[in-house]
Amino acid sequence: MWLSTWSDWLIFFLIVQVIHFAGTWQLYIKAGRKAWEAAIPVYNAVVMLDIMKRPKWWVILLFLPIISPIMIMVMWVDFIRSYGKRGIGDAILVIVTLGFYIYYLNYVEKPEYTGPEERKETIISALLFAVVLATIVHTYFVQPMIIPTGSMENTMKIGDALFVSKNVYGTRLPNTPVSVPFSDLFSRNLFVEKLQLPYTRIPGWDKVKKNDIVVFNFPTDSIYKPIDRKDNYVKRCVGEPGDVIEMREGVLFVNNEKFEPKKDALLQHSASVQYSTQLSPKFLVETYGLVETDYRVSAFEGGYQYDFYGVTDDMFNQLKALPNAIQSTWIVQPADAPSPNIFPKGEKWNVDNYGPLTIPAKGMTVNVKDIENLVKYIDVIKKYEGKNLELRDGVLQLDGKEVSDYTFEQDYYFMIGDNRHNSLDSRFFGFTPEDHIIGKPIFLWANLNQAFGFEPKSGWQWDRWFTIPNNDNPNKTSYLWIGGILLAVFFGWEFIFKKKKD
Repeated sequence: MWLSTWSDWLIFFLIVQVIHFAGTWQLYIKAGRKAWEAAIPVYNAVVMLDIMKRPKWWVILLFLPIISPIMIMVMWVDFIRSYGKRGIGDAILVIVTLGFYIYYLNYVEKPEYTGPEERKETIISALLFAVVLATIVHTYFVQPMIIPTGSMENTMKIGDALFVSKNVYGTRLPNTPVSVPFSDLFSRNLFVEKLQLPYTRIPGWDKVKKNDIVVFNFPTDSIYKPIDRKDNYVKRCVGEPGDVIEMREGVLFVNNEKFEPKKDALLQHSASVQYSTQLSPKFLVETYGLVETDYRVSAFEGGYQYDFYGVTDDMFNQLKALPNAIQSTWIVQPADAPSPNIFPKGEKWNVDNYGPLTIPAKGMTVNVKDIENLVKYIDVIKKYEGKNLELRDGVLQLDGKEVSDYTFEQDYYFMIGDNRHNSLDSRFFGFTPEDHIIGKPIFLWANLNQAFGFEPKSGWQWDRWFTIPNNDNPNKTSYLWIGGILLAVFFGWEFIFKKKKD
C-alpha cells in the first residue's frame, strides 16, 4: 500500500505542492500575481480560484475525500480557460495528462492571461453541480439503502428503502478518497486501493446503544479490504463494549438480564405447528405473507407438520389457534448441537445456546495466555487491531515481543438480526468494530419490493412509506401525505415558473 497513514499523506501533499508550483508559477505571474504565491500550500489554491474568478470557499471542496478529485479536474479546466484554452480538446488534454498539460503552457506556449470566459449555464455544468452536491450529501450526511434480505423481518421488511444518517454516530471519512461517486451503490471496485486514508471519524452527538438499528460494513467481507468498500449490513445492536452476551434456549440475555427489544421490534423465530389437514398456500400468503420458501411441510400419520422459518409471537399465536391445529412449539436448537460456523471457532455453541461472551471495549485488558481468551479474541486482535499475535517457539508474541496481556484499542459491538433463525450476524461473523459503523436509519421513505422483484411480493405496502423506524412506537404513522404535498408543490412551481419564463 502506498499511502495509508497521515504522515504518508502529508509527504504526498507536500510533493503535490512542489509539482503545482513548478508547473504554474509563470502563469501566476501572467495573471498579475507573484510567483511565490504558487508555492504556499492552501493559499495557492485560493489565489488560483481568484485567477479563475471562482468562489474562495471552493478550497474546502479540495480537501474532501471523493469530492477532491472532481474539483481538481474542474479547476484544471477552468484554469487553462483563463488563458484562452477554451476548446473541448484542451479540456480533454488537461484531464488525460493529469494536469501536466499545464506544464506545456507554463514553459512552452506561455499564453497570455485573458481572464475567465463569460459563463453560461449549461446542461453539463448543471449536471456537474448536481453530482458534486449529491456526492457531498451521500458521502458525509445521508446515504440511501434498500434492504435486500429478511434478516430484520418483520421489523424492517425486504425492499424497505431507508435514509441512513451518517452524522448521528459521527461522520466517518472515506477510507478510499479516490473513487467514482456513488460507486458503492452499483460497483464497489471503482476506487484506487493504493490510496487509503487512516480511520477518522468526525464526532457525532450520540453513541451506538443497545436496541439501536445500525448500518455497518460487513466485518468479514473477503472480497474488499478497504472498510468503506465492504458490504453494507443492517442489524440490531444488542451488546455494547464490555457487555456480556448469552443466548439460553433461544432467549437473549445481556449482562445476565433478559434483553427487552423496543416496542416496534417484531422478532421472528422458527416454529413448528402440526395440523390435521393441510393449509392452503394462498391462505398463508394472503394472511401472513408466508410464501412456500418460508416454511416446510411434512406428512405424518394423522396430519401434517409445518416448520415455519420465521414468525412473530402474534403470527405463532394465530397459527396455533387455527381450528385444525393439533400441537405447536417453538423450534430451539439443543445445547448439545454445536454449529460448525459459529463465532468464535472452537466454541461448542449455536444460535439458540450461545456464550457467555464478553464484548471487547477500548482500554479493556485480557490475558491472552489464557487459551479461552486467546480463542475468543485472536481474530479480533489480528484482523481489526492490526497486530501480529502468534505463538513462536512456545512463546506468545505480539509484533515480535513476548506478551501475556492485550489491551484493546477500539470499541466493539454485537449485532443480531430480529429474524433470529434467518440472520447472518455476530453469532457467525463476530464483533463489529467501531471503525465499521456507518450510521443509523432515520427515515423509511418507501417499500420497493414490488418494484424490484424481492420476495415475497406483498403489494406496495403504502402504510410503510414515509415512516420513522426504530422509534419504540409500534403504531407507525405514515407521513406519505406530506410527501405528496411537497411533490405537488415542487412540480406545480416548476410548471408555473416555466410558463412564466415562456
